[in-house]
Amino acid sequence: MGIKKNKFATIAALGLSSALLLSACAGGSGDAASEGLGEREGVDTVAALGGEEAKKQIEEQYAAALEAGQDSLNIYTPLTATWPSVFEAFNERFPGIEVEPLQIVGAELDTKISQEQSSGQRIADIVITGDVGAVSLADRDYFSEFRPFNAEKVTKDPQLSLETGTLTPVSASPRGLIYDTRQDLGKTPDSWQSLLDPAYKGKITMTDPATDGGGMQWADLVLNDKDLGKDYLEKLAAQDPIISSSTAECHNAVVQGRAYVCLMGAMGNYLTLTGDGAPVEISYPIEGGNWATYWYAGVIDGAENAQAAELFITWLNSPEANEVKAKAGHGPIVNAEDLDLPFENPADVPLLPRPDLVDVTDRQRKGQESVSSIFSR
Repeated sequence: MGIKKNKFATIAALGLSSALLLSACAGGSGDAASEGLGEREGVDTVAALGGEEAKKQIEEQYAAALEAGQDSLNIYTPLTATWPSVFEAFNERFPGIEVEPLQIVGAELDTKISQEQSSGQRIADIVITGDVGAVSLADRDYFSEFRPFNAEKVTKDPQLSLETGTLTPVSASPRGLIYDTRQDLGKTPDSWQSLLDPAYKGKITMTDPATDGGGMQWADLVLNDKDLGKDYLEKLAAQDPIISSSTAECHNAVVQGRAYVCLMGAMGNYLTLTGDGAPVEISYPIEGGNWATYWYAGVIDGAENAQAAELFITWLNSPEANEVKAKAGHGPIVNAEDLDLPFENPADVPLLPRPDLVDVTDRQRKGQESVSSIFSR
């Protein structure tokens, strides 16, 4: 099947810039790939897929998907605008499967999957989203069990997986403080405590910590931290932060000079902005711990292209995919021993303590009322 080379660039243009497309992903005459697999210029296939045994298993998955007539893959995710290079690299490696990503977020994603499962008219084969959204769908048995052979380490980690084996972590997107380099406040934000400086009053923007996915995730981590806690959130609320409608709007407020610092800075957005020449910088507030957004993939129960979906999830945790994801601002989960990241790996940065994945949704809901009362003043 294959895709046209401008397909994912067009998708990216509808959201973030397509500047992160990898020029090296164009098909070429690199190392000879195994029969059936596509070639990627300058990339050794064996090393890219994790070794001879991993390559063999991935080849078998690919052949099984094609034998079953699964030549397309429908992916529902908020990452469509930031992962065009990821989808394109997959298509180059597996040219017989065409990726069809749909940009869909939050409640809309939940509703669409629920409707498809209830009606039996399934379109989505795979969902990739953040922890709360993924767990909420998994709790309703919307995903089938699948444990990738190359991610065994994390499928046994309760912080990153469920006992049901229905969710696989596929990336960790580092978060930080993105600030405007044109504004001189006499200091730059480099810690959570620095945001409480009087100079920052009215100059901080953040997504809604009571409703937004990223904002709620951050507030939950802070609320349950023994050193920060409710006291810190109350002091931050007294700084009169500007509540942005989305993570993208949080970044835009800084780029446009309407705020000095975006508390919910995302590495993928930062790389895109700086690639476009935006006057911003990012810092990690590692005292007490930083945070990252973990992204999870699940194969839809009853999916038409389930084997192709399993192949995609397996590939997402390969060394090859880790390298492509890193250039889009997403850190690896496993199989990244020799990866040279353009940012600090979340695994190597002190993080605010996280709950087990199964407890994420309930804990955030329990703290929602408290957080809402703090920031509604």
